[in-house]
Amino acid sequence: MSLFNIKKKLYKEGEEKELQEFEKGIFNPASEESKPGEKGLPDDAWTKKRKLLRIEEKKAIRKGTIALISILGIIVLTVTIYKIRQTIFQEGKVAVSISGPTQGRSGQDLFYKIICQNDNTVGIKNITLRISYPEDFKPDEISFFSQESATSGILKINEIKGHTKKEIIFSGKGYSPRGTLIYLKTDMLYTPKSFTGKFEAKNQLGVTIISTPISLEIEVPQNASNGDQVNYLINYQNKGEETLEGLKLKLFYPKGFSFSFSDPKPFEGNNVWYLGDIVHGGGGKIMATGNLSGERDEIKNLKVQIGRGDGATFISYNEEQTGTKISSSPLAISQTVNDLKNLNVNAGEDLKFEILFSNNGSVGLRDVIIKEKIESPVLDYESLKMEGGSFDYDSKTIIWKASDILKLKKLEPGESERIIFFIKVKKNLPISGENDKNFVVTSLASIDSPDVPTPVSMNKVISSNTMEMKVNSKLVLGVDGYYNDNVIPNSGPIPPKVNHETTYTLHWKVANVSNDVTGARVEAFLPTNAIATGKIFPENAPLEYNPRTNGISWKIGNIKSGTGIINSPLEVAFQVKIKPSPEQVKQPVDILKESIFFAYDTFTRENLKMSSPAKTTELREDNLAYEDGKVEP
Repeated sequence: MSLFNIKKKLYKEGEEKELQEFEKGIFNPASEESKPGEKGLPDDAWTKKRKLLRIEEKKAIRKGTIALISILGIIVLTVTIYKIRQTIFQEGKVAVSISGPTQGRSGQDLFYKIICQNDNTVGIKNITLRISYPEDFKPDEISFFSQESATSGILKINEIKGHTKKEIIFSGKGYSPRGTLIYLKTDMLYTPKSFTGKFEAKNQLGVTIISTPISLEIEVPQNASNGDQVNYLINYQNKGEETLEGLKLKLFYPKGFSFSFSDPKPFEGNNVWYLGDIVHGGGGKIMATGNLSGERDEIKNLKVQIGRGDGATFISYNEEQTGTKISSSPLAISQTVNDLKNLNVNAGEDLKFEILFSNNGSVGLRDVIIKEKIESPVLDYESLKMEGGSFDYDSKTIIWKASDILKLKKLEPGESERIIFFIKVKKNLPISGENDKNFVVTSLASIDSPDVPTPVSMNKVISSNTMEMKVNSKLVLGVDGYYNDNVIPNSGPIPPKVNHETTYTLHWKVANVSNDVTGARVEAFLPTNAIATGKIFPENAPLEYNPRTNGISWKIGNIKSGTGIINSPLEVAFQVKIKPSPEQVKQPVDILKESIFFAYDTFTRENLKMSSPAKTTELREDNLAYEDGKVEP
């Protein structure tokens, strides 16, 4: 539609003239009013304005064009640099690899090739190659790597040029049980030449230990009744070509196992044996015996390790594990000592043993036999008191049969009975050398009947119960006093006199019999009318005196077993001064109150204590002053 027609539709008839007049405004350059020389905006001013607008537009366009070109230039430059860098160096073109056997025998020499590859145009520098391995892998001493820690080594490489590689040989031995998977890991840190920043390349190789040079065979009973005595037999042999040095064998007993004895005796505790060096074809066996308790149908696993090292540094060359199943038995037996199931005992103590046995089955059991094996070098077997039964001194076993207890002829279902006997611990423990320590009293009570079949032919005991009682160390404290003393001279009147000062020298002597102890100290108080003069011998002895409390303490610390028995006792001497009062005339007076010896037993884990009575001026150990102990006016 034309503008004329649009206008015709928008305005009514007669208004067209008005519209035409309106169109002839000053802003319409084509109107008659805008002709040159007439009223309105002058033609030259309008032209100038339009020229100015065109100039500004051109400047803006020029600036925009320059900015756009600059931005495009930066982008092109950045892309070009990136492309160039990509061409010169790409991280993916640097790699580290490790190759070699993925299977090996424990203790076998294993050789591996490590390749550091650089396929870039530019070289790489400041290279640190780290290889990591488990604790049970030992690198050869001739390895190019410097040991960084127990599980890693490093190698410094100055440079690897572009499109070249560097090969390193790494060797060592893995000491692990059969089936163990160990990983050798490589980690290479480097910086590309003409670049900043560190880059990293990694790789790893898994190695499976398929065999071990040291063999282990374990023989255990397949079944055992709750509380039964069981024998664990371990055979070991070096089947490798080289001598294995400094070997140890460890047993990890199942929960519920109570160790009784072994052949040979353990090197540490009750489960570590030092085997030493084992040559090719060499070997041996160890048997450990104890009692095994558990719930019916429970599997009790024994684990055995052989290797070298101590504690956290122990390296296992081989390990095996097998188990025993707990079966049920109608016969039950238990025991207490001094009414306790768990206790430590002391030298000279009387022990009351009480055995309880019963038939928990549904049928009567004939010809029941009860045995009690009590074994320890500290027991005084001559003091044994019992009713019925027979004691065999060689086997240290008491046996009760139906001739001793009538119920044993046939123990009916639900029936039970008690047996009581007494024995003493020796007052003087048998100490002849430094190895005579850590004594244990072991008691094994067992019961059997021919009416109950044994699950294992080698085990004839139907039910048993074991107790182990550790023997506390015996502390010995001697308190002596002298006026006529060899180490600290004394002064004052003898006999002592009222309101006159007299000095005496006191000696503390301590001994420790059978176990190592720690935290040992001796403490006592002086009476109110006495003071410590400060003279002691030895002069550097750890003796402390508190004048406010009149307390005196000798802080000894650790004391080895046998001290004072196989060698001289520990001793300290100190001087005290008294001044008797009138009410003490014609009687001896205290110069030291009760002395108490404290220590902690590291074997039995008990706090020990023993005391010695007060010391008076009647000094029985001083022959010259003994009869002059009573105070005179």
